[in-house]
Amino acid sequence: MHIANKIDSGDLDRHERHLMVFICSFLAILAAGAALLMYPVVFSHQTPDPDRTLRYAFLGFCCLCALLIFYVWDTQKTIRSLRRQMAADRRRIAEAGRQASEELLKTIPKLNSFQDLLPMEYRRTIAASEHLSVLVITIQSPSESSNATEGVSVLGDAAKAIARKLRSQDSIYLLGRNSFGAVLPTVELQAAKRISARVAEGLSDAAGVSNRFTWKIDIVNYPEHASSAHELQQAVRGLIPADYSVHDLAEDSPVLR
Repeated sequence: MHIANKIDSGDLDRHERHLMVFICSFLAILAAGAALLMYPVVFSHQTPDPDRTLRYAFLGFCCLCALLIFYVWDTQKTIRSLRRQMAADRRRIAEAGRQASEELLKTIPKLNSFQDLLPMEYRRTIAASEHLSVLVITIQSPSESSNATEGVSVLGDAAKAIARKLRSQDSIYLLGRNSFGAVLPTVELQAAKRISARVAEGLSDAAGVSNRFTWKIDIVNYPEHASSAHELQQAVRGLIPADYSVHDLAEDSPVLR
């Protein structure tokens, strides 16, 4: 059973300020009442030889009450100031992280580079009688539609997690607003599945316990799923979300809009 109503986070500062006014007022009334009850005894004119110790104690009590009220009010004021400073620091850190993620995403090659590279990798694969695999990683963030800043940070963290789990000869591309492609030369289907599991582990660490985003990893392999470079491209294009347009991610365009 809730004794008080639930407090909205936006009204927390106002509620806390009202609470401190109430506490300081309560302390002031309590101190004033005690002082009024003590005053007739300490300053009684009927006593021929008044006890100065009682008077000093009474004055000390009044000073201590005033200092206590001032201390409580000043401490709460300091806490509010520190909380506002911490909130501002968090906003600055989030903005710096967003800018770093945006710069990182801008350095990742886009779909045009992927379309140019894939035929060359395919010809190299054919000449060496090897396999060729492509991972298509789709990132799904609940905050993507409502918070562009968080969406950029999520994609940046996902890109770093993917890049850390790839081999040195692999390459990563930004295929869509929330889709990455990883080209894995000389990798057969079973090995691609192991790399996919490694990438999923890295994405799980990047998402954290709060599950900031989810992901889906698809594998396209030559010769298991496609027999030509054109079929590889079509298979990859079929895995990119339907609301993505090829012209949305030109080489010189922003990552997110």
